[in-house]
Amino acid sequence: MGVKEHVASAFIGISLRFERFFPQIIKFFMNKKLRGYKEKGWISNYKIQARRKGKYHYSFIVDLSLGINRGGEEHGRGEEGTSKDHY
Repeated sequence: MGVKEHVASAFIGISLRFERFFPQIIKFFMNKKLRGYKEKGWISNYKIQARRKGKYHYSFIVDLSLGINRGGEEHGRGEEGTSKDHY
């Protein structure tokens, strides 16, 4: 077994010992990404719940609030006689 294989197997073994923290780590990175979206104005609010259900089984609940800016767009009837906005 070479050095690369030995390092890789050691890294995998160590990382699996911290498996119970994976939901919190994933939640951290999701919060970071969604915070950027909120600062850009793409979403108005968000909430993330992460839970470990069992070994290698996780539950994530993401609650997003989307802000819709109205005004400026053309409202009217489509080709079939139905309204274009379907909010």
